[in-house]
Amino acid sequence: MRDALRNSRYVILPIAAVALLTGAEWLINDTAEAPVTAAEWESPGFGPASYSAAMARSDSDLSLGNERVSKGPDEWLRYESLARMYLHRSHLSFTYDELSLAGEALERAKLLAPTDSGPSLTDAAFAQMSHQLGRAESSLAALDGAVVRNDPAILAESASLKGDVAFYRGDLVRAGALYNQAAKYGSNAGVAYRHAILAKSQGRFESAINHFSDAIPDPRMTTPLASASAAMQIGGVELARGNYRNARTWFETANRQFSGFWFIEAHLAQAKALEGDLAGAIKDMEAVARRAPAGEVLDALAMLLRTDGQARESRLWADRASEIWDKRLDQLPEAAFGHAVEHELVFGSPDKALDLAKRNFDARPFGSSRILLASAYLSNGAFEEAIEQLTLAEKSGWRSAPLYALLAQAHELSSRPAEAEKARKAAVALNPRIFEPETPLIWLSHG
Repeated sequence: MRDALRNSRYVILPIAAVALLTGAEWLINDTAEAPVTAAEWESPGFGPASYSAAMARSDSDLSLGNERVSKGPDEWLRYESLARMYLHRSHLSFTYDELSLAGEALERAKLLAPTDSGPSLTDAAFAQMSHQLGRAESSLAALDGAVVRNDPAILAESASLKGDVAFYRGDLVRAGALYNQAAKYGSNAGVAYRHAILAKSQGRFESAINHFSDAIPDPRMTTPLASASAAMQIGGVELARGNYRNARTWFETANRQFSGFWFIEAHLAQAKALEGDLAGAIKDMEAVARRAPAGEVLDALAMLLRTDGQARESRLWADRASEIWDKRLDQLPEAAFGHAVEHELVFGSPDKALDLAKRNFDARPFGSSRILLASAYLSNGAFEEAIEQLTLAEKSGWRSAPLYALLAQAHELSSRPAEAEKARKAAVALNPRIFEPETPLIWLSHG
């Protein structure tokens, strides 16, 4: 039974989330009007227009930040500034090293800061990025008690992060209310992003695209990286609803906006696979994997190779990915749990996958974690437990094609054909292509 389940295209579907930050203004828009098109997105913007240029600037910033810390080792603000530089760098990096270094700098800043001060907001942002909800709550509580707490920008970000905590604890209603509260303090692209991610999790795809568009009202007035990040997110929404050609158009737009970024190039390689060019996808994904060996990219490559019948090569890349996930689990376990579960489900041990899925759920008990836990239960033959998790995810307001595809499979394996058919119809309503044979190849930005 386990072997059959491990070959199931629904059990092995990866559930990944991408968090990208921008600094552009936004306008709340929850209507059904047509969002901006990829063609309208093209514009130069300002700031580094390529990955290499952005990395060079980041290198310079980090060099200056470390120099400032060395000259003022007892000043907590210098450590907070350095942490922010590492957080920015982590969005470009294919390792967890920079995120880990940001955490170390923040720990030093907190030790040095006097009572009722310190890097509370930055620490909460770091904690959210590294999936440490308890730490985020503690830092936000400290911020609430700080002396200076009436700045609109700080209040907006605090409310936003509190909304994030609610979202990842599975309370979508409270998350939406807190994001609305944050919106009252003024324009903030981060709020638009959060509304978009919330809408996507609820299956409101047009609304999600509109909100991502709102985060970049005029691409000429923001950085190429910010514009490319929003374009990537829109591409992810298109993947979630089965518009694979549209998704590729958005990924191509992102690549023109911010060229040379390994993350974008990996999505373009994946797009080739969805269009039937498996050989081209493998070639391009391997080039990305050699230049930027992120664990998720190596897993995506291993999946493509397995699909192409190259079992030995697939195993080699999967083993390399396993080493990376082990390192990440040591560095920042909460941030790595979910991705490591995906890896184990496809290339590793069902028992280990279930253990990691439970730990991932304990860290962030929201819809995506429940779906991943259900996948692990299914791979271990625990059908009723999988149905329970999927049902709870649905009751929380989560709506996605993978949720209903897994639910259909679980009901079918439990000899409930009527319930399985109902779930299949729900899955197809969200993504008409969810049951097509190429869908399991969507490893990156799956939703």
